[in-house]
Amino acid sequence: MKFLNKINFQYLVTLTVLLIFATAAGYLVLQKILRNEMREDIFEKEYAIIQEIKTWGILPNIYPIIETKRVDKNRVEAKSYKELYLNDEAEGEKEPYLEYTNTVLINGQYYLIKIRHSLLENDDLLLAIALPLLLLLILIFIISFIVTSRLNKTVWRDFETNLKQIEQFSFGNKQPLKLKESNIEEFDRLNKTINQLTEKLQSDYQSLKEFTENASHEIQTPLSIILLNLEEMLQQDLSKDIFERVVVTINSVKRLSALNKSLLLLSKIENKQFEAKHNLNLTELLLAKLDEFKPLLEKNNISTDVVRNDDFQVDINFQLAEILINNLLSNAIKHNVSNGKILIDINASGLKICNTGKKTRLTNQTIFNRFTKENSQSYGLGLAIVKQICTAHSLQINYGYTNVHCFEVIK
Repeated sequence: MKFLNKINFQYLVTLTVLLIFATAAGYLVLQKILRNEMREDIFEKEYAIIQEIKTWGILPNIYPIIETKRVDKNRVEAKSYKELYLNDEAEGEKEPYLEYTNTVLINGQYYLIKIRHSLLENDDLLLAIALPLLLLLILIFIISFIVTSRLNKTVWRDFETNLKQIEQFSFGNKQPLKLKESNIEEFDRLNKTINQLTEKLQSDYQSLKEFTENASHEIQTPLSIILLNLEEMLQQDLSKDIFERVVVTINSVKRLSALNKSLLLLSKIENKQFEAKHNLNLTELLLAKLDEFKPLLEKNNISTDVVRNDDFQVDINFQLAEILINNLLSNAIKHNVSNGKILIDINASGLKICNTGKKTRLTNQTIFNRFTKENSQSYGLGLAIVKQICTAHSLQINYGYTNVHCFEVIK
């Protein structure tokens, strides 16, 4: 969840909870106020009734609001309140009332006074007050949420802009990272720290890149000289022992030279130095490479079976595409068996290259690791290079074994 969305969500939850509590508290407070007002109204009516009895000796009775009558001393009732339902002849249904009962002594005579107040009217009044207040609170809540959301978007706009620049930043691009300044101190401090960090990392990256390229180039030169001198030594009259040692040394130098080139290639791929991409038909490239490998296939008596359902087209650097196909086919030939097979299945979403061969302990998680190999003839870098090429071009490569070794490249 985005930080801004999280803030808005928490704000929404907080306001909702506050709205619920404010509504409940407001309802209870209004109810209490109306009940107090109702009781004051009852006391005023009671006072008026007492004065009327004292002055005129009249016992007012207005059903169901007021009821007065003379009572004996032994029927005196204490002051009390209770709720009850009485029939409303006009409405034809029962209505709730709050009944106040009290016995008063007037001129030596006890009088029982009952005053009733309609709770239905009280509830109607409460609803008439509470509903507009609730609607007002909801309106304030909505306006507050909208205003706060817009303010948050305004505050975080520069942050989002800088975040996109950071996401698009590449060490391969020599352009420095330029983050937009804002009026927020914390964001400006963060921008300053990121700028300093990326400048240092970019400087270190360029230094490491130059060192790797220079080191590989400088290593390749003496290796070529050593190889040339050793090959010239083979032209001389040498004893059998010395001849064999020279041959072994030449093979070792060739392996070291190939290893150096592979490591340099891996470094270039990881550093994204192959930027130019074209929409290539890997199906056509694979078929062309099969023709190139034909002599080697015939030499090892390996047959091929190609199923071409559709063309597999990918945006990829041409040089890396050649290396990708070369390494997969070389691997299928190198780790095959005599009189073996290579099975190729191509469609619009990917290609699969399978080969017969002995079962190994390697898995999809380990086979693409550097220097992972099953025999001493392999450098253990070919499939690591394949993996890096696929990763650099948003491709996925998987390995599996079910009687045959299969490598599948998919979009």
